Amino acid sequence: MSTGLKKSFFSPLIQRRLNVFWRQRRARVGLAMFSALFLVAMTSELWSHQNPLLLARGNADGSMRFYFPAFVDYPAEDFGVEDAFVVDYNQIYDTDRQAGRKIWAIWPMNRWDPYFQTPEVMVPPSKDHWMGTDNLGRDVTARLLYGMRVSLSFGLLLWALSFTGGVIIGVCQGYFVGRFDFFVERAKELAEIIPFLSVVILVNGIIKGQGFLLTLGIVLLFAWISISSQMRAQVLALRQREFADAVIAMGGTHMRIIFRHILPNALTPILTLTPFAISAGIGTLTVLDYLGFGLSPPTPSIGELLAQGRNYITNAIWLLLAPTVALVLLLVSINMIGEALREAFDPRA
Repeated sequence: MSTGLKKSFFSPLIQRRLNVFWRQRRARVGLAMFSALFLVAMTSELWSHQNPLLLARGNADGSMRFYFPAFVDYPAEDFGVEDAFVVDYNQIYDTDRQAGRKIWAIWPMNRWDPYFQTPEVMVPPSKDHWMGTDNLGRDVTARLLYGMRVSLSFGLLLWALSFTGGVIIGVCQGYFVGRFDFFVERAKELAEIIPFLSVVILVNGIIKGQGFLLTLGIVLLFAWISISSQMRAQVLALRQREFADAVIAMGGTHMRIIFRHILPNALTPILTLTPFAISAGIGTLTVLDYLGFGLSPPTPSIGELLAQGRNYITNAIWLLLAPTVALVLLLVSINMIGEALREAFDPRA
């Protein structure tokens, strides 16, 4: 019988810092809030859609055929509809029930999608529209759920791409220095004096579009700079340590020094900035959408709902309250995680 101790996946130092992080109440509360919002936003079709999640329809031979209309666009011909391009599943369901055909369906809790326009324009919250409707009759609950997914996707993608690019460039600057470092620093100085909003307006005017990837690319042009500068400073300090000369003297390579010795020590303080970078990305997209320079209509967006709330604040206050509360909960939860991470992984601890 083996009596050996189980080996931890993390080093003792990382394990201790993770324990410090988890013991903080704000870390647990922030993680719970963010996880709930993240799961609901990323599974928006399960909670809000005008089509059923699952539709089972009887065939002439008594068998059942299953459809997933909330996730798959089926051609109208599959349901015997010849004079329409869009399938009305409510009508099909009612018609089949009246004809005595075997049919059943599982519907989302909120039976609206973010693009469907109803004749009920700017109606207050009710049992049919939990958070009311906007100026085009679209359900605010649906647009808020899908808008949160867009914002979270934008923030996470921006963080992943900016951190990856910033870390690579910062390591190369700090370790190899020389001409590469000189030219990159000059490029950073140039980017810092260019007004960000002016670039957004100029690019949107030239390309005549405001897509998700275009907006992400424009923000990414500026987002990597701070990460690169902080990574450069960390590497510059570490490369002067004795271990770098010792590894070279023992026949080691520069890649070994970077990946085995410098990166593990330099990344820890950088990774504590992750939650703040994500919240900054979400805030940036919200501001751009609020000003009208973000995603193109009719893409659901928290910023677009906030802009509507500003325009109709006197007679449709729900248009402002719903996205404001959602944005505050989202950003507060992320910042609580960030503060707990910073306290737990502070290099001075």
